[in-house]
Amino acid sequence: MVDIGKTILIPLTASLYMPGTLTSVDTIIVDVGTGYYVEKSSADAQAFYKSKVDSIQQNIIDLEKIITQKSQNVRIVEEGLFIHDS
Repeated sequence: MVDIGKTILIPLTASLYMPGTLTSVDTIIVDVGTGYYVEKSSADAQAFYKSKVDSIQQNIIDLEKIITQKSQNVRIVEEGLFIHDS
Protein backbone atom coordinates (compact mmCIF):
# COMPACT_ATOMS: atom_id res chain seq x y z
CA MET A 1 0.00 0.00 0.00
CA VAL A 2 1.18 3.53 -0.75
CA ASP A 3 1.68 5.84 2.22
CA ILE A 4 0.47 9.44 2.32
CA GLY A 5 3.44 11.79 2.76
CA LYS A 6 5.74 9.49 0.81
CA THR A 7 8.15 11.23 -1.58
CA ILE A 8 7.55 10.30 -5.23
CA LEU A 9 8.94 11.40 -8.58
CA ILE A 10 6.53 13.34 -10.80
CA PRO A 11 7.14 13.17 -14.56
CA LEU A 12 7.29 16.60 -16.20
CA THR A 13 8.55 15.33 -19.57
CA ALA A 14 9.67 11.95 -20.90
CA SER A 15 13.08 12.43 -19.30
CA LEU A 16 12.55 15.06 -16.56
CA TYR A 17 11.14 14.26 -13.13
CA MET A 18 10.80 16.34 -10.00
CA PRO A 19 10.22 15.19 -6.42
CA GLY A 20 6.78 15.56 -4.90
CA THR A 21 4.86 14.43 -1.85
CA LEU A 22 1.90 12.09 -2.05
CA THR A 23 -1.11 13.82 -0.48
CA SER A 24 -3.94 11.47 -1.48
CA VAL A 25 -4.41 7.95 -2.76
CA ASP A 26 -8.15 8.34 -3.36
CA THR A 27 -7.79 9.97 -6.79
CA ILE A 28 -5.20 9.72 -9.53
CA ILE A 29 -4.40 11.96 -12.48
CA VAL A 30 -4.52 9.73 -15.58
CA ASP A 31 -3.00 10.52 -18.98
CA VAL A 32 -5.81 9.66 -21.41
CA GLY A 33 -3.81 10.61 -24.51
CA THR A 34 -2.81 13.56 -26.69
CA GLY A 35 -1.86 15.65 -23.69
CA TYR A 36 -5.16 15.31 -21.83
CA TYR A 37 -5.33 14.29 -18.19
CA VAL A 38 -8.36 13.42 -16.06
CA GLU A 39 -8.79 12.75 -12.39
CA LYS A 40 -10.06 9.26 -11.66
CA SER A 41 -10.58 7.11 -8.60
CA SER A 42 -8.00 4.38 -8.04
CA ALA A 43 -10.47 1.71 -9.19
CA ASP A 44 -11.41 3.67 -12.33
CA ALA A 45 -7.75 4.28 -13.14
CA GLN A 46 -6.97 0.57 -12.80
CA ALA A 47 -9.93 -0.31 -15.05
CA PHE A 48 -8.84 2.31 -17.60
CA TYR A 49 -5.29 0.96 -17.80
CA LYS A 50 -6.45 -2.66 -17.81
CA SER A 51 -8.61 -1.81 -20.82
CA LYS A 52 -5.62 -0.19 -22.55
CA VAL A 53 -3.41 -3.21 -21.83
CA ASP A 54 -6.10 -5.59 -23.13
CA SER A 55 -6.43 -3.51 -26.30
CA ILE A 56 -2.68 -3.49 -26.89
CA GLN A 57 -2.47 -7.25 -26.31
CA GLN A 58 -5.23 -7.80 -28.88
CA ASN A 59 -3.40 -5.53 -31.34
CA ILE A 60 -0.24 -7.63 -30.85
CA ILE A 61 -2.19 -10.82 -31.59
CA ASP A 62 -3.69 -9.25 -34.72
CA LEU A 63 -0.28 -8.01 -35.89
CA GLU A 64 1.28 -11.43 -35.35
CA LYS A 65 -1.40 -12.94 -37.62
CA ILE A 66 -0.72 -10.31 -40.29
CA ILE A 67 3.04 -10.86 -40.08
CA THR A 68 2.59 -14.63 -40.38
CA GLN A 69 0.40 -14.20 -43.46
CA LYS A 70 2.83 -11.73 -45.05
CA SER A 71 5.75 -14.12 -44.37
CA GLN A 72 3.84 -16.94 -46.05
CA ASN A 73 3.14 -14.68 -49.05
CA VAL A 74 6.86 -13.85 -49.35
CA ARG A 75 7.78 -17.54 -49.19
CA ILE A 76 5.29 -18.36 -51.96
CA VAL A 77 6.69 -15.60 -54.17
CA GLU A 78 10.28 -16.70 -53.46
CA GLU A 79 9.42 -20.32 -54.29
CA GLY A 80 7.78 -19.18 -57.54
CA LEU A 81 10.88 -17.19 -58.48
CA PHE A 82 13.16 -20.12 -57.62
CA ILE A 83 11.14 -22.52 -59.80
CA HIS A 84 11.29 -20.14 -62.79
CA ASP A 85 15.04 -19.59 -62.34
CA SER A 86 15.84 -23.33 -62.34
